[in-house]
Amino acid sequence: MGRPARQRLRLNRAALFGAALLGLVACTPAAPSRDAWPVFGSTAELQLPAGIDEARRIEALRALGTHWQQRERDWHAWEPSALTTFNDALAAQGEAVAPPALQGLITRSRPLVRRSAHAFDPGVGRLVAAWGFHTSTYPIRTPPPVDAVMVAWAARPDSLDDLRCDAQWRCTSTAPALRLDFNAMAEGLALEEGAAALRAIGVEHALMNLGGDVLALGDNHGKSWRVGLDDGEGGVLGGVALHDGEAFMSSGRYAKYRESPEGERWPHLLDTRTGRPAVGARLSAVLHPNPVVADAAATALMVAGANDFERTVRDMGLGCALLIDTDGRAWITAGLAQRFEWQRTVPEAGRIDLGEACDTR
Repeated sequence: MGRPARQRLRLNRAALFGAALLGLVACTPAAPSRDAWPVFGSTAELQLPAGIDEARRIEALRALGTHWQQRERDWHAWEPSALTTFNDALAAQGEAVAPPALQGLITRSRPLVRRSAHAFDPGVGRLVAAWGFHTSTYPIRTPPPVDAVMVAWAARPDSLDDLRCDAQWRCTSTAPALRLDFNAMAEGLALEEGAAALRAIGVEHALMNLGGDVLALGDNHGKSWRVGLDDGEGGVLGGVALHDGEAFMSSGRYAKYRESPEGERWPHLLDTRTGRPAVGARLSAVLHPNPVVADAAATALMVAGANDFERTVRDMGLGCALLIDTDGRAWITAGLAQRFEWQRTVPEAGRIDLGEACDTR
């Protein structure tokens, strides 16, 4: 699937804490099993508590790997997939039937588009292609789109709102060139589905990682699963202990980008409202019990930037969210401030109190 707009970061780095990493815990359980494989244009990883039966471990890997490989074939935004077939049919015939593989993406995205004020919007596909971000090779050094393309987009942005589907999933679009791209939330849905696949075979304790986005199941022999947040510059900002069912998603500008003529880093994260790269933040992170919300929200915060941080966390119900602005200052909710363990001092620019719960809706 290759993650651009989100691929929102990808590798987004919620780097996993090792047993001794930064001394976050005085004592640790035996090291969990750890298996990794390529998928979604990045690396997937499954950690299981030490001592798990080998046959169960292989069964878990097979279940998870098979499901995620299928989702890559279903959801890839530019290589042949169920999504590109749907987009092509919509463009060529003016209508297309959304297959079951896409129906969940469409349904789950619609309320998030509204709640994010279109800072997250899967209608971004044509724009992502125009900027050259439908690729797995970074950084991008081809010329950016001409200004006229951006002016035309800003005057009439494509949006998921343009897609109309009936009860049989026959879909039409009021935007003739609409192309959907779900990279900004697909990993969240893949993690949610992965959790269901593991639980279906009796695996209740695991840590799943898709390109740095993580979802925790249960615990690690009574200890919380812990993950760290990479600052994108070779260091770790800190980390958090995850409760059962919690997801920790991040997005940033450091892995997938192109350079402006002046040498400025333009991230693959695009503001669907202006048609241009989102340059108002360095990094965002969201802790939430719903991985789809967390995934979309991490992108939305990067697009919103510091100026709209408070509005976005309130509108999206994000009790646990963090943004590092372009000056290196932290904007954080009170809920996440209680749980995030900083590993270095970062000046705080603003704190939003939505209570202690990470899901405020």
